[in-house]
Amino acid sequence: MEWRFRPMSEGEINVDPIEGEFFTTDALDSHAAGLVREAIQNSLDARIPGQKVRVRFRYSGPKLALGQEERKTFLEGLWPHLESPHCGLLNLPGKKEDMDFLLIEDDGTRGLRGDPAQVEDLDEADNGTRNDFYYFWRNVGRTAKKETDLGRWGLGKTVFQAASRINAFLA
Repeated sequence: MEWRFRPMSEGEINVDPIEGEFFTTDALDSHAAGLVREAIQNSLDARIPGQKVRVRFRYSGPKLALGQEERKTFLEGLWPHLESPHCGLLNLPGKKEDMDFLLIEDDGTRGLRGDPAQVEDLDEADNGTRNDFYYFWRNVGRTAKKETDLGRWGLGKTVFQAASRINAFLA
């Protein structure tokens, strides 16, 4: 199957994303520092009252990296996009290269609550329900976080993809 750009639909907006510029190594001590800070900040914002938050970072290293067959589960349909001349990735891993990964887990949090099928804003004042899932996955530069929450710009998640050789992360 040959991959091609699909034409935009009526109502779509063409955007050259700039949010990654907030999380370059010029703006941070390092990608690692930004990634750790953002992961911990998100976990603290989602803390269950009265619970201790615990965040674990586990790097697979070469020994536990996913082999070709294992990584197909995650990347099989993504390769045509990664190899596109417009992709912009500078250090694309080889198709036959094992895939190392970083696993970030937390305990004592409510997680990404909400309806994964939601595609439009719901007004909380009109009995809408807060949907962390919707704001994390379907919005950039927008958030439902309150003034007491640590990250309120909706851009911090950019560090996760910036730390990835394929500009992607799974959650």
